[in-house]
Amino acid sequence: MGKAKRQPLLRLVGDICPTVDVFVTYCGEELEVLVDTVRAAAALDYPKDRYRLIVLDDSVSSTIETEVGKLQSVSKNIYYTTRGSKPKTHTKAGNLNHGLKYVSTLPGGPADLVAVLDVDMIPSQHWLRAIVPHILTDSKIAMANPPQRQYNIPDGDPLGQSMDILFEVLEPPKNATNSAWCCGTGFVVRRDALDGIGGIPEESINEDVLTSFFLTAAGWKIVYVHEDVQWGLVPSTITTHLKQAKRMCAGLISTAAVYQSPRAQRMTPEEKYGALFPSIALVTSITFNMAIMVGLPFLLLTGAPLVAYSTESQLRTILILFFIKFLAISTYNFLATRAANYHLSLMWISNAWVIPFQFMTIVRFAISILTGGGVPLFTPSGFVDMRAAKTLASRIKVALWDDGFVIHIAIIVSFGAGIVASANGAAQAAQTGDFWKELIIRAGWPPIFLIWSIYIIDCWTPLSYTLNPPPPMARSALVDRDPTTQLAYPNQQAKDQVRVRPSQVSAVPRILYCIGACAAAVFLM
Repeated sequence: MGKAKRQPLLRLVGDICPTVDVFVTYCGEELEVLVDTVRAAAALDYPKDRYRLIVLDDSVSSTIETEVGKLQSVSKNIYYTTRGSKPKTHTKAGNLNHGLKYVSTLPGGPADLVAVLDVDMIPSQHWLRAIVPHILTDSKIAMANPPQRQYNIPDGDPLGQSMDILFEVLEPPKNATNSAWCCGTGFVVRRDALDGIGGIPEESINEDVLTSFFLTAAGWKIVYVHEDVQWGLVPSTITTHLKQAKRMCAGLISTAAVYQSPRAQRMTPEEKYGALFPSIALVTSITFNMAIMVGLPFLLLTGAPLVAYSTESQLRTILILFFIKFLAISTYNFLATRAANYHLSLMWISNAWVIPFQFMTIVRFAISILTGGGVPLFTPSGFVDMRAAKTLASRIKVALWDDGFVIHIAIIVSFGAGIVASANGAAQAAQTGDFWKELIIRAGWPPIFLIWSIYIIDCWTPLSYTLNPPPPMARSALVDRDPTTQLAYPNQQAKDQVRVRPSQVSAVPRILYCIGACAAAVFLM
């Protein structure tokens, strides 16, 4: 793997700048969040006559229109538009395409560039001056993308909500081939490039990734700008986080719609496969993990040995080979993160607890497509803390029945029963052999131990979160607000959080795997 390419840090200076239409998408999120984003976007360090700020309201709210009207009295380059009476189709993509049509009706017509902000993403004042010049350096660059940063991740990141593995590890290598993925917010794109592919693709709820595929297929370049210029929010409850995770899963699956899109006619078979591969990989991985999560407990319940060998020498050799494989994978992960210029722990964050819900999302998606229902729609997950369940009893009720975390209790219990049965099988076999060796070749077999221990620990995550959720973080404490202008930006303390926090708990099985394989091999010598 070669060294990941990073774009240089650039700044656009002076007042001779390309025109920009800045879209802020809204679909029923919290009013204060929208207002703070609009205020910040209206106060950019960019010539006021060279950009327009358009609020795209898919909630059809008279309250939002009124609030935007108040902001228009402060900044004349703010506009408001809506698609009409509660649109139910095409979600964000349709909202953006409506914005593209709307600005064409404004005096002066559409701008040279289009920039997009999610409703919660507060841009820094130099956002456009930092991103726009990357497009101007090459007439074939259609889009420039900054990473998404969040300023309300709880201490310890118990749900693994940081997206830094995407923006620090996966995006930089894509940038080396000028084919980075659209990051969904904060990006700037040439208007003529969008028009050339027929606007934002509405075939998928993952419109950002599909836009990237169609742009690169049309011969455009997409770059990733590794500079923090926008800060947003993660869902503040496990319920809203789960909702977001299911929507993201469905979004990546829906990129398979590229095969049915008329726009894909110009794509080569290799490009089509590249667009389809993320969907294949996700569906395969989730289905495989779900099969293990359901099937492994039954295998352990048999109490039978889980490895075939004829001599203890063969058993020792197999253990050593597994240990070498583990070291090889860990070394690769380390080198991959180093290639991305990012020092990430060898231990990747595990989120196995969401697998059952992702699997059900896949099933729901497949049924909807096969029955002609089309791509399932998802509503916004929300950002602020809306915990209605204040007491422990009410939180448990919501978690087990409303959120469906009772399935995690069933998984933990089934694995526990399987481990006990496996240990009992080892005890019975030890009457004519060695107990520790018999246990090693059953539930203690390192690769199997690694799997069930990770699943048990990760399935405990939502239950632990329910019993002891992180303390609520008032958004007002995370931003510095100017008392005169009411401009609010994330404060330095919120931005300086250590964003990637691989769970030390989920790392335990991997460490024990390494130690256990060595110890077992030595024990059997």
